[in-house]
Amino acid sequence: MFDAPSALSRNNSWQGEFKSRRKNLEPYWGQLSISKVFNDQRELTHYIGIYEDITQAKLAQQRIERLAYTDNLTNLGNRPAFIRALDDRFCRDGEAPIALMLVDIDNFKRINDSLGHQTGDKLLISLARRLRNSLSASGTLARFASNEFAVLLDATDPEAAQQTAMQVLKTLDKPMFVDSQLINVTASVGLACAPLHGHDPQTLMKNAGLALHKAKANGKHQVQVFTETLHAEANYKLFVENNLRRALTQNELEVFYQPKICLRSGRLLGMEALLRWNHPERGMIRPDQFISVAEETGLIIPIGKWVIRQACRMSKCLSTAGLGDLSVAINLSPKQFSDPDLVASVRTIMEEEQLPAHLLELELTEGLLLEATEDTRQLLSQLKGLGLSLAMDDFGTGYSSLSYLKKFPIDVLKIDRSFISEIPSNPDDMEITSAVIAMAHNLKLKVVAEGIETAEQLTFLRRHRCDVGQGYLFDKPIPSTELISALARYPRGPEHT
Repeated sequence: MFDAPSALSRNNSWQGEFKSRRKNLEPYWGQLSISKVFNDQRELTHYIGIYEDITQAKLAQQRIERLAYTDNLTNLGNRPAFIRALDDRFCRDGEAPIALMLVDIDNFKRINDSLGHQTGDKLLISLARRLRNSLSASGTLARFASNEFAVLLDATDPEAAQQTAMQVLKTLDKPMFVDSQLINVTASVGLACAPLHGHDPQTLMKNAGLALHKAKANGKHQVQVFTETLHAEANYKLFVENNLRRALTQNELEVFYQPKICLRSGRLLGMEALLRWNHPERGMIRPDQFISVAEETGLIIPIGKWVIRQACRMSKCLSTAGLGDLSVAINLSPKQFSDPDLVASVRTIMEEEQLPAHLLELELTEGLLLEATEDTRQLLSQLKGLGLSLAMDDFGTGYSSLSYLKKFPIDVLKIDRSFISEIPSNPDDMEITSAVIAMAHNLKLKVVAEGIETAEQLTFLRRHRCDVGQGYLFDKPIPSTELISALARYPRGPEHT
């Protein structure tokens, strides 16, 4: 029953635990300690045994274990339990095929905010039950985070794992009733398979996380399998984040300016400020290669304030140089609206740089307006109250309509370059552009066309009374050091747009 004899033959004592049953067949745990006793001549004379009932201690240990490794809401294993299972799996046979899925419930915060956390909790319980029923008995399922589940599948090749992941999406797609409320749910899945995508638990977990992040970034409600490209993207993102923190203090960021022209008279009205990053080793880095990282890390807030100051300073500098009052347009990231000091910062910068408010235009994204909360509406009203102009950038790329714009204090509508680029070859784009211009004018909005590159596009826009244009036909974005000389060639004088 015990290993006491062999242990005592080598040592002077032995201690062990055992499980048995009482006379009434009730199970119990015991602990037995046996020690040798010697006389003065070091001769073994007898043994002393001490027995202790440790049943309650064992039960308490099991309860602690259960609490430590069980999710209280869904009764699934939690993150530590899943990681332990994954570690054990690699310890048993690290080269056997397995698949790791991370399943994130899309837009779950919106459900909590609109229906309440109690309903959200009940929804998670139902989703956990659905997932459990959709997986084979050999699959390990855990609640990994608030609205994220993890699945470990044994003996599964990548193709089979992807099929299972697609089945998970379909399973979660089905609407469900919670508290008499019909709720539609979608999910995003990141998938990584061993040994193809990792030979250890940490690598496999990291790669599944990268795949999930990509699935969400690509629009959610999809399965993304890990690829080495995702690893390269993650490394580049880390490089950008680490270097971008230094760029602002080391004067690596620059503002270029693209002229905005009155299409009726051809005169210069102003310019749009465009951020660039001149990295000391990689050279000029485009905004689309670093702005998203700046938004994720919160660096967009100090960078955005810096851009506003530089643009206001440049507009004032151009006026001093005799080029007249030229307005400057600056793109605002939706993330900047999380800054409680946004309005105060804009006001302070205009005052310190002595820029008249009517010469400053802030460009907003379509997504910001579509998802605008009451706080966002108030911020827009406060910004408008400073006397500046508000523009909607890239109109037509999302789901907004002109009637929707009446809810916001918008002064300017910018038609996205994708509609301009195929004029006059695409009749549909021509119809859309002319209709947008006409309806925007009915709403008393000024219209700006981006991306004008040909004389034919300019002729079309003039014919349909588009107010302002910018694009390579007039000028590429100009470095600040060259701006005064570049703008000097444009006609100056009173404007009537």
